[in-house]
Amino acid sequence: MDEKFTTEEQRAVASVLFNLADADFQSHESEKECLEACLAELELDSRDFTPIPKNELPKLAYDTLKRMSNGKKRTFSRMMTRLSRSDDHFGPRERAFVMEILNMCDVPFVHR
Repeated sequence: MDEKFTTEEQRAVASVLFNLADADFQSHESEKECLEACLAELELDSRDFTPIPKNELPKLAYDTLKRMSNGKKRTFSRMMTRLSRSDDHFGPRERAFVMEILNMCDVPFVHR
């Protein structure tokens, strides 16, 4: 990662990732490991982090995500893709949530 995420950006990105991991109401070990790796990349510890609830994301995180640089948005999009695919099932709830984030926050789709 070339650019450091601000504290506000870290909170917004990590909150989306936490909510994405729970979007299908299933918890797989591979998903937990991928989430931990993404949080480490953000320099966050999951034990000390309280994510923004999904229903509060539009109000508390979307503007922050929109304002991020294109490089940070690409990094964030790559994290969402890795997390979505980590359990080998990119289900309809996960797809819908990712599409909402991509569209509402002007984030490009990065598939690798």
